[in-house]
Amino acid sequence: MALPLIRWILIVVLVVAGIYLLIFHMAPWPANHEAIGLGKSHLAHAVVGIVLIVAAGYLWFSGRRKTVGTPAA
Repeated sequence: MALPLIRWILIVVLVVAGIYLLIFHMAPWPANHEAIGLGKSHLAHAVVGIVLIVAAGYLWFSGRRKTVGTPAA
């Protein structure tokens, strides 16, 4: 049994948000700190980006373990 569609959507959203916060949240990309006047402190966003990617991995792994881990009777 495959992962439910809502779980896949959540995993994709978490990964995209995490990658954005890790890579594309710095200059010259839009909506970065320098563009909106918040300075150059990106450490908090890098940590949150890593946490989001880890959360997506956990959702994928836990969903996969539930579907693959139980043998058919």
